[in-house]
Amino acid sequence: MDDFITSTLNTFAQSSDDFTAIMFLIVNNSLVKGGVVVAGLWYFWFSDKNKSPQNYEKIIITLFSSIIAIVIGRSLDNFLPYRARPILDPEFDFTYQIDKISWLNTLTSFPSDHAILFFSLATGIFLISKKWGMLSYAYVFFIICFPRIYLGFHYFTDIFAGAIIGIMITLLISGLPITKRLSKKVILFSEKFPGIFYVFFFILSYQMATLFRDSRRLISYMIDGIF
Repeated sequence: MDDFITSTLNTFAQSSDDFTAIMFLIVNNSLVKGGVVVAGLWYFWFSDKNKSPQNYEKIIITLFSSIIAIVIGRSLDNFLPYRARPILDPEFDFTYQIDKISWLNTLTSFPSDHAILFFSLATGIFLISKKWGMLSYAYVFFIICFPRIYLGFHYFTDIFAGAIIGIMITLLISGLPITKRLSKKVILFSEKFPGIFYVFFFILSYQMATLFRDSRRLISYMIDGIF
């Protein structure tokens, strides 16, 4: 199935340069990808229609889940057996200049950390609003994940497995009593120290939108420096 989907999309890509260029634009643009999904959390936080202690609690839980999701995603990438990305397989005959995308040679394809994180966030939105949650799921698949399959960055099963993991993380975290207690404390903190809270809310939102790229670089730099 993976080979069939990848081959079919690659055949189309070779005859549609304009559409392929759009796919590259999307995968390299954090605003179009994570920025839109993260903006949904801010909308529900400030929307008069959706203001309620329960929704605030769900948003905080979603923030917790996103941190755990990226940690689990990166851990799986490091500990699961390496899977080469389809763009590196000569059988598919991709025509892109992969030498300009060096990270494709070093990071495993399975599972997709993009799918883990953003399906986790979409699930948090779904717990607040089923309508907006379904739209978020569609956005995450078609705008964030589909271009990565189309360009050969991932196989379909990489995305599917990441989606399941991301969804389960948020569902499990949202059902833990300790998470609910922590979220209530965070809400109390936001009411007592709104300035500090929104600074951290902004920084965390920015990191989520960029898949915690800068945070991961800082952590890797510090670990390399120590060891």
